[in-house]
Amino acid sequence: MNSIIDSLMPAIDSILGVRDTIGAALKPVYFVTRVWSGSEPGDGIAFDIATQMLPSPQIVDLSHNMRLIEGGGVKQGDIMLKLISKNSYPSIDFIWRKSLARNTELFYQVGDYLYQVINVVEKHLTWDAQLRMLSDQTRY
Repeated sequence: MNSIIDSLMPAIDSILGVRDTIGAALKPVYFVTRVWSGSEPGDGIAFDIATQMLPSPQIVDLSHNMRLIEGGGVKQGDIMLKLISKNSYPSIDFIWRKSLARNTELFYQVGDYLYQVINVVEKHLTWDAQLRMLSDQTRY
């Protein structure tokens, strides 16, 4: 017997995509793959490949939540991507991006800034990902 959650899964992208349809997404979110011409990051010339995350997740600025900051799990500039579709991104590996190649780095770009994932929480139909801003925002 299918649960209500199972019956919602095929429609979750349409439901979450309303934000994109009406132009209410705060900022575009991209998966960025940075490949270096050398054998490791910083070695040689880099080029970035950016793919937009759709449907766009909700962006929450955690630096204004004093309860979280006092607990020590959040640093100034951290953000939370909420309501990431499990239909479009069914595995945690899609969210918690890790490179298998030594000369490749994986980031998120939110607006003009690059971030790395520091935590992922699984929900019934979505993921939440806490991102930390990179200290080096250099574009190559």
